[in-house]
Amino acid sequence: MNINGVEIERTKLWTKSQLIQYLRENGENDRVLADVRSEYHELFGEDIIWRYPISDGTHMGMLIVPVQEGFLSLPYDEMESDDYEILIPDGAWLMTEVALTRFITDWTAFSDELLIAMNDMRRIVGEDAGSTRGGQS
Repeated sequence: MNINGVEIERTKLWTKSQLIQYLRENGENDRVLADVRSEYHELFGEDIIWRYPISDGTHMGMLIVPVQEGFLSLPYDEMESDDYEILIPDGAWLMTEVALTRFITDWTAFSDELLIAMNDMRRIVGEDAGSTRGGQS
């Protein structure tokens, strides 16, 4: 399979159960998941674990991890400065086409709204800077 130009051989990916067991045994957080991320990077030349840092309506965010069976949603509800995302392995599930479509729609709406707001902020800051410069001349 090919994602973002990266050719991924499914048989080299962890299975869902291997990944969940590894997290349970070593720590259910992103720092531990970094071991998997490093292994995947060595095998495929890219980081192929993605953060989805907006709420799905149930959890604060999730990490999307390719596994042999598909794409695993690995949710989190809290973060710490040392371990980063604190993962919820019991909440992990294999993503479906319907779910991915919903996440794409939600992300697009989130991103579009944020970009509009930030462009407005930039305009306001620019206007404020212009009026400040104009008043000081």
